[in-house]
Amino acid sequence: MQGKFLTTFWRKNSLFIILLGFINAQDFNQIYGFITDKASGEALIGANVYLAGTDQGTATNHDGYFVISDIQNGNYTMVVSYLGYETSTKPIHLSDGMDEELSVALKTVPLELSAIEVTGEEVDRRVNIQISRNTLNMRQLKNVPQLGEADLFRTLQSLPGVLTESEFSTGLVIRGGNSDQNLILLDGITVYNPSHVGGLFSNFIVDAIKEADLLKGGFNAEYGGRLSAVLNVRSREGNRNEFKGKGSVSLLSAQTTLEGPIGNGAWLASARRTYFDQIFKGTSFEFPYYFYDVQGHVFQDVGENDRLSMSFYAGKDDLFWDELFLEGIWGNKTISMNYRKFFNTKLVSNWLLAKSRFDIYFGLGGESGINETDYIDDLTFRSDWTWFGSQNTQVKFGWEMKDLTFVYSSSWLDSTIFDTRTYPQEMGAYVKTKYWPTKRLMLEPGIRVNYYDKARTTTYIDPRFGMKFLLTDDRYINFSTGIYHQFMETIQDDFNPKILDAWFAIDQSVDPASATQYVVGYEEYFGSSYHVQVEAYYKDMRNLLTFVDERSTVDEIISDESLDDLVDVGDGYAYGFEIFFEKRLGRLNGWGSYAWSLARKKFQGNEYYTNWDRRHVFNLIGNYQVNKKWDVNAKWTFQSGQPYTPILGYYIEKVPDASQQIYRTIPGTRNGGRYPLYHRLDLGAVWHTKVRGKKMDLFIQLVNSYWQKNVFRYAYSFGSTVNGIDDDGDETIDEADEGRPQRQVVNGLPIIPSIGVSFEF
Repeated sequence: MQGKFLTTFWRKNSLFIILLGFINAQDFNQIYGFITDKASGEALIGANVYLAGTDQGTATNHDGYFVISDIQNGNYTMVVSYLGYETSTKPIHLSDGMDEELSVALKTVPLELSAIEVTGEEVDRRVNIQISRNTLNMRQLKNVPQLGEADLFRTLQSLPGVLTESEFSTGLVIRGGNSDQNLILLDGITVYNPSHVGGLFSNFIVDAIKEADLLKGGFNAEYGGRLSAVLNVRSREGNRNEFKGKGSVSLLSAQTTLEGPIGNGAWLASARRTYFDQIFKGTSFEFPYYFYDVQGHVFQDVGENDRLSMSFYAGKDDLFWDELFLEGIWGNKTISMNYRKFFNTKLVSNWLLAKSRFDIYFGLGGESGINETDYIDDLTFRSDWTWFGSQNTQVKFGWEMKDLTFVYSSSWLDSTIFDTRTYPQEMGAYVKTKYWPTKRLMLEPGIRVNYYDKARTTTYIDPRFGMKFLLTDDRYINFSTGIYHQFMETIQDDFNPKILDAWFAIDQSVDPASATQYVVGYEEYFGSSYHVQVEAYYKDMRNLLTFVDERSTVDEIISDESLDDLVDVGDGYAYGFEIFFEKRLGRLNGWGSYAWSLARKKFQGNEYYTNWDRRHVFNLIGNYQVNKKWDVNAKWTFQSGQPYTPILGYYIEKVPDASQQIYRTIPGTRNGGRYPLYHRLDLGAVWHTKVRGKKMDLFIQLVNSYWQKNVFRYAYSFGSTVNGIDDDGDETIDEADEGRPQRQVVNGLPIIPSIGVSFEF
């Protein structure tokens, strides 16, 4: 299988190799180099590099690399600035087609204590289309009150347009799209189902993350295979100057992060484990569940122009409830090798070989009960190329191949209920360009060609387009549109709550999911501290796999010949607008957001609100530095009620010789009701100190601080007319109507205090 994989790669992509012969380096008067953190040596992404007194400048890419071309002869001052770092200036003289390397290491400054003006920051805004994009670094993630410890997904949920299906989930629902419609990458590796049970934690360890880049829509051609959004998580590279360690312990978990230099590079490793399976063992609170995560990165510079790096992640959830004969084990494993090559100052390539696997085992009732085994195996080869053509032109192109295995098998009473195994190959090639026809207008057209060998039609064309118009240096209008296809999906169940997602690859019985997006936005910056972004979007979605249970009680097996034996397809659409206001500097920093949205689904002739539709969502996050010792933070959210299907009434089913009346419910319109308004306030405080010269923080968190009893769901129970119990609460036992359904409220999270400590060593 893998030999066929590589042979197909060379046959399908020889055109790209030939195209490289037409990209020749030319002699320009230019400067180039890397911008890094002085203390750790790590690359700084999005640092601003410009020539004072001119309009020539750029921002560093994810390698910390920059190129400024087409510079006339003369004397200049190169300025390098980055939020939270000292600004660097260097005088330079350029003449006669010089290529000048000017790498700079920046020193950090206290961000919270001064309202620093970051001169030239508008360079990054000008050269990158920011539409529907939010970038969070480790400092921002740690300034949000969390349950026990900082968590990436919980922080992302406070951004406009980002929701979860419930309070007990970290699956991201972005602008009306199901959680499987998000492409989640860790250093370029696809991660499937990156959350733990209960939704309290996502898989990623914050201390190991450099930044998380969320593209909520309108993403360009380098990303494919998903309909809604992209979350690109980049690991920290590790400290190449000295060995450092950090750890933390809270009521729920413990973790540690180690890093240091190795050879001509650095390494970093993080690990985390929960332990409430141990501390409550033998008590009435015993819950036999734990999870662990291990995450790391290592790199080596091979000469001046080459870098080899490796990233890995492994995580497992383990649940074994002996009294209930319930067992569940699931988790992700990923590993990747990346090779970065600079052919010259203008042409850089990245080559990725990655393996990702997601496993689920679920058992109920022992070996003869219900048992389910699912897994995805993903082998990916990817190559990305960037050509810095000139100061006004940049081209990016590349290709990707995936060799996939999907297995879904379930059994009951030693009989196979459902078993399907699919071995698809998915490929994609793309090209996009950034072009500035004028100083005020940037265009970013792109196109992606997708190939999927198991569909009725194997080739799909996805055009993409982005545009940025600069009203002034601080005001911009953005627009993007595109067509997107998705060839692997989880099956949506609109009627039953889900615990875990099983992934399926489409076959010839159903068409791939598709979406068309339109996004328009306005953003404005007020100095370096304040940022306002307003966006509106529309998304049309087709061919969403939806579960339909039409079995009778005498059916023993489900046909597994094709997907349409198990599912039907539905369509959907979503639209809305969002407002985001951010203050990044000073003793008080944070953001506020408001989103108005609508998400509907069309299925089997009916149209209804999706399970995660919310009309109004307001979030407010703030972090305030009281003094050098104390920080306090707060997060408040207010949301419209979530849709649910109400019960209109009930009827009595007459069964011959029955000892009591049997009641049955009459459901109303699908998702025609709304739970009450949802709101919650989380509070936190951090005390900073030092022990033997090393930093130590004591943190206190209070989730749902005023104990709002938010409705998680309504549940209906049926009483009995012969059990000797007052089932309906009217102080009369076993009356005729006690078998009727009684509505009960299942609430979300109660007030939860937490305390912990983090420390360096």
